[in-house]
Amino acid sequence: MESAPPPSEMATAPLSDRAGIYRPGPATAAMIPRWFTRGRKAPVAIAWFGIRSFWGHLQHFIASAIASENIDSRDWMHADPPERLAEQVARLISTGSGETAPASGQVTTVTEGIGRELWIDFIADTGDDSSVSEAMGRLVAAPYELPDPEKEGEFLSTPRGDLLLFGGDTAYPVATAGEIHDRVIVPFNRAFVDKRDGRRRVLLGIPGNHDWYDGLDGFARTFRRRIGELSIEAPPESDAVPSLHKDRESRFEHAIDFVEQFVAGKVVSKRKALVFDGYVPLQHASYFVLPLAPGLDLFAVDRQLRSIDFRQRKYFAARREQSPQNRLCVLMPDPVYAHLEESVTGMAMANALELDLMRKPHFVLTGDSHHYSRRQIDASLHVIAGGGGAFLHPARIARDGFAPPQAEWPDAKASAALLRQVPWQVAVGRSGFIPHVLLIACFAPTLTVGVEYASRTGRGTIIASALVAGLLVAVVCSLVGGVNRTKGKKRWKIALLSLGIGALVGVLPVAASTAISMILWRFGEHTGPRLYAGLILVLASFIGTFLYGAYLALLTYLGLENTQAFTALGHPGFKHFLRMRVRRDGSAIDAWCIGLTSPLRDKEPPVLVDHFTWVPRKKK
Repeated sequence: MESAPPPSEMATAPLSDRAGIYRPGPATAAMIPRWFTRGRKAPVAIAWFGIRSFWGHLQHFIASAIASENIDSRDWMHADPPERLAEQVARLISTGSGETAPASGQVTTVTEGIGRELWIDFIADTGDDSSVSEAMGRLVAAPYELPDPEKEGEFLSTPRGDLLLFGGDTAYPVATAGEIHDRVIVPFNRAFVDKRDGRRRVLLGIPGNHDWYDGLDGFARTFRRRIGELSIEAPPESDAVPSLHKDRESRFEHAIDFVEQFVAGKVVSKRKALVFDGYVPLQHASYFVLPLAPGLDLFAVDRQLRSIDFRQRKYFAARREQSPQNRLCVLMPDPVYAHLEESVTGMAMANALELDLMRKPHFVLTGDSHHYSRRQIDASLHVIAGGGGAFLHPARIARDGFAPPQAEWPDAKASAALLRQVPWQVAVGRSGFIPHVLLIACFAPTLTVGVEYASRTGRGTIIASALVAGLLVAVVCSLVGGVNRTKGKKRWKIALLSLGIGALVGVLPVAASTAISMILWRFGEHTGPRLYAGLILVLASFIGTFLYGAYLALLTYLGLENTQAFTALGHPGFKHFLRMRVRRDGSAIDAWCIGLTSPLRDKEPPVLVDHFTWVPRKKK
């Protein structure tokens, strides 16, 4: 694997300049603003402690229960034979660009079929805030002048990809057909329609866990080859017209529509196809093998919510037996190494596929973690590029002796600076009000005792009730911190930290009562018992949620858990995608990571986050 740092002398062009080809400048620490612009056009970003996300969590539990019963949507799938898929991709790219289509049965790899290099745009973890999605659509649709990996100091023109490849988690909180349509399809199409060039391109993808929460219904309507489209040269079906307008304003409107149709004895109709403007889906399954170039295959894997199924293992094993010398670019829904440490699910997928990542060169490409990271581990290159539009995940802040990646965005320093915003964001409800509601539910019995029975039972009962509330908070915090999923010292650290937060939260009603009593006495004011209890409840819940946010931030700062705090933060920045060039002879893959630091800031310029060349070599 070869790489080069982004040259500092490159000029930056605004993304809105449609006439030019952009030459992104380097992504530097000086470009990172303190405050970020958030979207206001519906559908806006999911508040992960909000009521809307609650339904996503509920569907997660239901989907997990279904998966544990071995009900697997992959059972009906018919995976494409690798050479057949390569031929279809090559024919669509050639005919879609006005080139001569390869003869049927004569294609074994895509680059051989199109007679040139193959350009791929990779994006993952997309549909959250619709305004951010539209900005990402403009970013993907643009051509760029980027550093030439074969000629130092020179640039080459990199066109929009022949193939748009999605890496999972198409929409949040659940990738239903409605959420994909409103949060991904419509905003991307609004960007794509301005960049129409008359070409038809290929669309391929794998599902992530959020796609599986809906049983792959929305995923299939987006990525599965459309029924009745007998020829890839044929025009789109009548029901496969790109949409530019969202279907509904809110989940509430959708619920009302559902109730009305149910009462009338009808069903709520769904779009048969979710169509990206100018793109054609070709896959018949949620996983596939695509021969990219001579000696180079793309393995695209789907682990559902649990594991890689037997049919899939057999399918990939057959390809390895057929072409044992081929080098592999492996697309997975989860990283093998997440936040610098081994991922249980990622390593399980690698083992199920019998990938020897230590001794044989692989290019492992994933999303799921919503940041950018490039890291060479033993013989294999691991790239995480989950910045397609969802909320930000941080770089690991507590390194604890871990070897740093060769490139990451944002880095640990920027992540630590953003982490300081988490407690306040949680306290003021920017992440949703579920923590406030739960704390009020915990504190209410304590205040009821204080108001109704204090004169008879004494202050000891109030304190006892507060301690019970604190214990409940400690249990919840320990589960959020992953105490049930960790071992050794890490588990004890989470448990002790949770007990400390629980103790602080437990005494809040008593402390708030004392503070409010002193304030009222200072100003000579008197209130009734119920108003007095209400003031205590408001103050205690606000401070309690601030402490909960501080607990999440502390987990991330200490490296005990690396996602919950930034999930609550809901940060809209550091979005990116990969533009990749597969060389015609399959000798290498060149890749450039192009991003937007603050995607909704006016005239935000694209930046070059990283660029590298993967040249497979055996470990010496």
